[in-house]
Amino acid sequence: MAPHPLAQLTAEELKTIAQVAKSLSPNKKLSFRRIYLAEPEKALVVPYLKAELAGTPLPKAPPRIGQALYYFDGEEVFVETLVDIGSRRVISHRVLEGMHGPGDDEEMIRVQEATLASPIVQKELERLQLPAECEVIAEPWPYGTDDTPVSGRWFQVWMFINTKRTKHTGAGNFYGHPLDFTVVVDGRDMSVVRIDRMPLSSELVASEDPKARYQENPDSEYTPSMLPSLRRDLKPLNVIQPEGVSFSIEQDGQTVHWQKWKFTLNFDLREGMVLRNITYEGRPIFYRLALSEMTVPYGDPRSPLQRKSAYDLGEAGAGQTANNLQLGCDCLGVIHYFDGLGCSPDGEPVVLPNTICMHEQDAGISWKHTNVRTGKADVTRSRELLLQLILTVGNYEYILQFIFDTAGSIHWEVRATGIMSVTPVDLDANASEMRYGTIVAPGVFAPHHQHIFNIRIDPAIDGYDESEVIYDEVLPMPRDEKNPHGVGFQVHTTKIQKESAFDLDWRTNRVVKMVNPKKLNPYSGKPVGWKIMCPPTQLGLADVTSMHNIRGEFINNHIHVTKHNDKEMYAAGEFPWQSVGGQGGCRTWSSRQRDLALGDSVVWLTIGFTHTARSEDWPVMPAECFRMSFKPVGFFSVNPALDVAPSTQLVNKSTKAVPGKPDACCKKANL
Repeated sequence: MAPHPLAQLTAEELKTIAQVAKSLSPNKKLSFRRIYLAEPEKALVVPYLKAELAGTPLPKAPPRIGQALYYFDGEEVFVETLVDIGSRRVISHRVLEGMHGPGDDEEMIRVQEATLASPIVQKELERLQLPAECEVIAEPWPYGTDDTPVSGRWFQVWMFINTKRTKHTGAGNFYGHPLDFTVVVDGRDMSVVRIDRMPLSSELVASEDPKARYQENPDSEYTPSMLPSLRRDLKPLNVIQPEGVSFSIEQDGQTVHWQKWKFTLNFDLREGMVLRNITYEGRPIFYRLALSEMTVPYGDPRSPLQRKSAYDLGEAGAGQTANNLQLGCDCLGVIHYFDGLGCSPDGEPVVLPNTICMHEQDAGISWKHTNVRTGKADVTRSRELLLQLILTVGNYEYILQFIFDTAGSIHWEVRATGIMSVTPVDLDANASEMRYGTIVAPGVFAPHHQHIFNIRIDPAIDGYDESEVIYDEVLPMPRDEKNPHGVGFQVHTTKIQKESAFDLDWRTNRVVKMVNPKKLNPYSGKPVGWKIMCPPTQLGLADVTSMHNIRGEFINNHIHVTKHNDKEMYAAGEFPWQSVGGQGGCRTWSSRQRDLALGDSVVWLTIGFTHTARSEDWPVMPAECFRMSFKPVGFFSVNPALDVAPSTQLVNKSTKAVPGKPDACCKKANL
């Protein structure tokens, strides 16, 4: 039986793709970066989903196309091969001129080893006269791009040390001891291209003093075993479900049912979690929903820090860097885990265990009302189904969550934690002259930076090919005969008819909606729809002529609306490693301003936060949390949580902190 069109890549399919790619170059050794299942053609998938929903005979499933991305050992040539998996037929085979593939763990280890073994680096370490028995740490990053792009695949390697006291712990915070130089490495042959000295003050260019020495500074540790003491007064809080979970998973291991919701969850090495065919009581809502890209541009203007701008999905991958989640640590309660699938450099499947966890959690009161005449109170608690993936990209962790609730809403949440990317600073540096960052410890400077995310939204509002995009604004009515007291305000609606880009606006309460004009709410008479509930966060701050901005195709506007294209999936283009623009992305696609017909529109939402470093973020950062929501607007006739069972003590079994006479539950209010 053929796989479902939305089923994720299997291990056997991955092997087939690799074998076909290898057969095209039998005399060369291939180093695979990624093996993906290419996005299926939507025009062929939708008829299948419609038939599935209607219970009618299914049409032939579209072909499953594999994408292999790889290098030849010792060469800079980056190659893509597309394979029809079922027939093992090569669809296309091309060199990706001027492009560079994402990194992987093996490559990063090779860069680290080459850096530390280099005589050029050893000479710099000798110059510093480091403390005895310390451990030198090399941390590779993508080289980035500045005003003078380079053609080779390069790495920028930041240098640190672990002290004698911390190097054997396995968790010593080497970021607390940054060194005053960084290393540029050529990824083709792992040779050192040059040494870049690091600025230690507000001077834009670093000193090249050959006598500069390492300035010893105190350790900055965070791991519990290395702290002098821990709190002992925090009592256990256990999450139990005595009757088991409320969700179920079909035999395919990917289709989830929970509280009238149904969706397919795919693991993806790049995007992490991809939600497909999201329905509620059989009514389609979204065809596809996923994080498309994120970038972290740094605001430090000093050389070589002006290049620092990571693209953590396109250069690393949310799935590629996903944690192996653990019970009682990353996920609390009754947990179901989903494994991921990756590939080794030689094209063999690699199982990535426990990359996604799924569980239910209480989310407080969903709705409540007390009848003031009788004192009777009715209250229902909100339940959420949480899907979570945590990625570690060098110093930072991102906790990514999709959350479904019992009131018919979907939420996307990110929590940023981990350790700030820091640089060295003179022990006597004048902090007031370095307003693009914060000195967080002696000898440690944390540059300000931004975390900018983009979510790709492919709507299917009550139908797979009937959605359009509008935005509503609430504006005051003029004081006239229709508003004689001057207190009126009303909603104005703008239909997005062409590909475009625009911003959210708190001044007009601008809200973007995806609606189906063919389906009207029986009471309001307005199209059924879903709205994006998201604050208008700060956008990219780099100058429009800078490489940060040129590469960051999604960082200038909160909303881009483009015409659907199966090959336009990533907000900053497919291969951002050392990109110089020109690959396409939200800015390019939205600027085409082509007409949008019903069912054409894809919405790209840009959100994020500007991280001005603070001492409380050191040595490990308390999670910075951001949540946005997709909420129904006229999609239902009443509150969809109306039929959720009331919250009662009989079920919840709460107890008093100070034991005493039990209270009656939800009977009378204190009025």
